[in-house]
Parts: sequence; C-alpha cells; structure tokens
Amino acid sequence: MDLIISFIFIFAISIIILAFINFKLSIAFYISYLILVPYLQFKIAGFPLSYNLVNTLLLVVFIYKYPLKKRIKLNYQFLIPFLFLFFSLLILSLYTWGMPWGFQFNSWRATFMQSCIVAFIIWNIAMYEPKLLNYIKFALIISITIACIYGLFLLRMEGVNPYTSLVSNYFGIKDAAEVYSGLESRLNFSTAGKIQATMAHPMTWSLVLCFSSIIISTLYLKSKYYYLLGLLALIGFNILISGVRTGIAALTIGFIYFLIRYRKIKVIILTLIALFTITLVIQSNDSLSNLFVSFIDVSGQKSEIKGSSITIRLEQFQGALNEIKEHELAGKGYGWTGYYMSLNGSHPILISFESLIFVILCNSGYIGALLWIIFFLLLYRLHRKILDQKVDIYLIDTFVITYAAYAIGTGEYGYMSFFAILYSFLLSYLKNNNRQYINTIKPTR
Repeated sequence: MDLIISFIFIFAISIIILAFINFKLSIAFYISYLILVPYLQFKIAGFPLSYNLVNTLLLVVFIYKYPLKKRIKLNYQFLIPFLFLFFSLLILSLYTWGMPWGFQFNSWRATFMQSCIVAFIIWNIAMYEPKLLNYIKFALIISITIACIYGLFLLRMEGVNPYTSLVSNYFGIKDAAEVYSGLESRLNFSTAGKIQATMAHPMTWSLVLCFSSIIISTLYLKSKYYYLLGLLALIGFNILISGVRTGIAALTIGFIYFLIRYRKIKVIILTLIALFTITLVIQSNDSLSNLFVSFIDVSGQKSEIKGSSITIRLEQFQGALNEIKEHELAGKGYGWTGYYMSLNGSHPILISFESLIFVILCNSGYIGALLWIIFFLLLYRLHRKILDQKVDIYLIDTFVITYAAYAIGTGEYGYMSFFAILYSFLLSYLKNNNRQYINTIKPTR
C-alpha cells in the first residue's frame, strides 16, 4: 500500500517539477494522471495538493514561459464556446434563490478551472510547438493501454477493484467499486457487474473509452500504424465489459453519424463486414444477445438486463419539470443537483439525475437549456472555421456528438473536463496534421 501511494505521490509531484523543466512533458504527465489515478488530494506540510492547485500552477508557469518569456500571443478562439457557456451560467446563477450562492460559485470555479485551463494551454502551445501533441499522443496511448489491461484483470474479480479501493481508502473517499461489487454481471464471461479500471467511476471510465476510441481511430486514419487497431480492439472490449450500456449506445450514434457524412464505399463495406461478424458473435453468446436486446427494449420487460427504460426516462423528465415549478426560467442554481444529493442522497424520482437534460433543467431551467444548445452550435461552428478537410470536421463532429449522447444518457458527473481537454488535443492534432499535409504538396509546373 505504502509503495503504491508513494508512487502516486511522486507521479503528482513530478507534474509540478516538470512544469519548470519540460512544460510539454508536464502536460502529458497531467493527462496520464487523469486516466491512471482516480483522485488528487495530497497534503504537503498541511498545504493541499489538488487539481485546482495544479491547474493554477500550470497556468502561471505557462504564462511566464510563453506569453511573457517567448512573447507568444495568446489565442482565445478555442475557448469562446466554453467561455460563453460558463460565464452565461455564472450570470444566470445570480438570479436563482434557495441555494447558497457561495456553493454555486465554488462549484462553478472548480468545474471551470478543471475544464478550461489545461485545454487552453494545449491549444496555445500546439500552435507554436506541435511537439506537445506527440507527447500527449504517446501519453494517451500508454495510459489507455495500461488502464485497459487492468480492466481485463478485473473481469474475474466479482466487482472488487483492489487499486481504486486502496487509493479511495487512503483519501477517505467511498470507492464506487464497493457500491457496484454486489451487482450481477451482464456477461457470462465476466464476474463483474461494473468495471471502472483506474478511474473513480465506471461511467467516467466508459466515457473516456468512448473518447479514446475516436482519438485512436483518428490517429490510425492519419498514420496507418496497425498496432493502433489492436489498441482499438482492446478499447472496444473494455467498453463492452465496463457494464455501462450508454457507452456502446453513444459510440454507435457517433459512428452512424460519421458513416452517413463520410460516405466512402470502402469504409461502408468494411463496416458491413464488421457488423456481420459482430452479429454472429452476439448470436453465439446468450448474455451478449440479451445485452443488445436491452437497447431496443422500450418497456424494459423484454430483456433480462435491468436498467432505465424509455418509460422510466419519460417519468423522470416529468419529475424534472415538476422539480423546477416556479423556477422554470433559471432553475434552482448552478450545481443544485450535486448540492441536493450531498444533503439528501438520491432523488425519489430523478435518482442521481442521470441525464444531462435533467441536470440542465434543474440547475439552470429553460434559459440554461438554451445556453447549452448555443454552446454546441458554437462548437459546431468552431471546428468548421479551423479545419479544412471534411473528414477532419466529421471526426470532430463525432467526438462532440458522442459526448452529448453519453451525457444525455447518464448525466454530467465531471465529464466536461475530460471532454474539453481531449477536444482541445484532437482539434489541435487535426489542425496541425492538415497544415503538415498542405506543406508537403508540391506546386505543379
């Protein structure tokens, strides 16, 4: 135990030390930490070492090294959609009653810092030093590979997760694996009902796997390195065994969108072959067949797999509307859903507010829903201004659609930070890759 905690502590400290020695490597370490370690709550001489402290330190060092020392002009283009959403929601929180504004502001500040600072840094450094993208690329590949292999180990652990339990106990946090260890597995080749691998929660793990599958697919399309196909298969299997059906559904929605927009015969043929193969595998395994039947089970009665049916979701939607009566326009306050659960536990109808729609309505009402729609439209416009190749635009669209579909299906439990950071990397990578492609084109005589 002491050895693992010591290693994690050194891992966290190295992010800070590297910020002064090799800033690009420090950012790569930070992203690896997000994937491989579920929490950051150390204390050094009584001083808290947290995500907010690390984010603040990285921002200070970045400003000193780049805008001040290297005279690099900051570019805010990437941040515009995020600044619009966050500051609009902050202003909206001033018009809510019945919830302490101090709690609202602290929730807003933590989410804003975790989502925007590192993403903003990645975007700006990548414009002048594209080598950062290679650091992040290899950090993602190595970290995801390690986490996925550990996910395979947890297949036969009956829901027990020795690593996250150890880290959770050290930080005094209830481990999600303890909650889900009693669940029956949905797959007959696994003894675990839910798998979170190296992360704090199975739903966070499943979302990161969805993001990783799109990023690794993009890296493969641009490089044609076949080992990435093996990693893609490993990621896909981990999505299946994670026990979170929303991951499969969200990725499928995103993939269907990409196929419709891309319209390449070769890709469509390969997809049909893959779907045929997958169908044969599903039909040969009763638990897999039952799992996929549950996706089209509107009533929740045709499949043995239990979960939220469409009927339940509609009841919860009505519950959200009932919750904000007399607060329809501005909702009950920024972070109200988290505030409610911290005081009362699960909601009698909305349970854990398991949809982004419920979270938005309860926290910020109809105006908040409009702000989120504008946010996604601004993202839609952003990467169309930055990218030239249609396939790159469709890949980024797929990334955003997958996030939206996943959050609508599960809620919003700190997903925005992963989305913003990985979106910044993917957009920067595609922009830089396109620039390299243009530079290699020789003029014809």
